[in-house]
Amino acid sequence: MRFKINRAIVGYPLAGIAMLLAFLYLRFPGEAVTEYLKAAVAARYTGAVLSIDTLRPSFPPGVALADITVGMRDRTDALLRLDSLTVRPGGLALLRGRLAIHAAAAGYGGEVRGKVEFARLLSLGGPLTAAVEVRNVRVDRWAWLRELFVRQVTGTLKGAIEFSGTAEALKNGTGTVDFTLTNGIYPLQEPFLGMDKIEYSRVEGKASFRNGALKVTQLTLTGEKIRCSLKGNILIADDFSASKLDLNGTIELPLLGNKRVTLTIDGTVGNPRSRVM
Repeated sequence: MRFKINRAIVGYPLAGIAMLLAFLYLRFPGEAVTEYLKAAVAARYTGAVLSIDTLRPSFPPGVALADITVGMRDRTDALLRLDSLTVRPGGLALLRGRLAIHAAAAGYGGEVRGKVEFARLLSLGGPLTAAVEVRNVRVDRWAWLRELFVRQVTGTLKGAIEFSGTAEALKNGTGTVDFTLTNGIYPLQEPFLGMDKIEYSRVEGKASFRNGALKVTQLTLTGEKIRCSLKGNILIADDFSASKLDLNGTIELPLLGNKRVTLTIDGTVGNPRSRVM
């Protein structure tokens, strides 16, 4: 009898919780939340358009979105297009009195996972830390990246970004970048050593970010016709294509007997200038 009573005491509340969760899932106001998000984006970013096919609750507790597109009214192509996006709060961070948001997105042939943790429990302001991991994203399919580099770069990207700073002054934060880009092409705006494009099998980069400047500690490119190794600094501008370059290193041409020469690159990301010495 005691076993039956205890099982009932435990079972009824669990059944009630399950029914409540099922009710909330079935009655979740997905359309209302979607319209709210569209209005919020339009109000914050003039000319921006957000499209979401479906929005529903997910488990662990969070929301799952499908077929998300972000664009501008005066553009035909979307700045961002995702097959799916899941967003949920971080439970362990809440136990420490912090607000954390975890997200996972699929699109462009790969996926992106990230999290941001705020020092204040009920605020999206103040100190924060963030981490992003990119896996197998086709950069040529992403219009935003194409505009970022002002050319049709191709290849498959994977990498990681870590960042810490404050929400009110993100540019003054610190962080690291580590990436690999494989099997792609980098078009040149004007011929360089007889080439109008650089075909590579692998590009690896490591850099640290501090107060609006990117210190490149490793940038190596390996291809059939060229090998290159660079270090230096990039001064980040609000328009990334206008960021100033100060890079130097060496370049080797396998087809010319692996002759090694010194290479310097200045100018901007959108309009770099190369010199061989």
